[in-house]
Amino acid sequence: KDNLWRARQTHTAMEIYPPSLDTASLYEVIVKDHDGTMEDPIPYTPPMEIFANKYYAEDGVTYRCTRDSGTALSHRLADLVVLYVEEVK
Repeated sequence: KDNLWRARQTHTAMEIYPPSLDTASLYEVIVKDHDGTMEDPIPYTPPMEIFANKYYAEDGVTYRCTRDSGTALSHRLADLVVLYVEEVK
């Protein structure tokens, strides 16, 4: 669809299990056309791994990641404030 996906583990792709939030154990979204800076934040689209000191945008709000997630996350960034991100004012 509109996203670039990476397989998180070796598996046999099946048409009935396409990349989506429902198959987050198999796939994660990656974004290559944004820098992750304050001026060019990465559009956050779960499931997505986030990285320290990169900026992400969701629902019109920009967040700075405070630590690597180490795995793809499926929650909204607003729910991850303090754990992984801080809202940028």
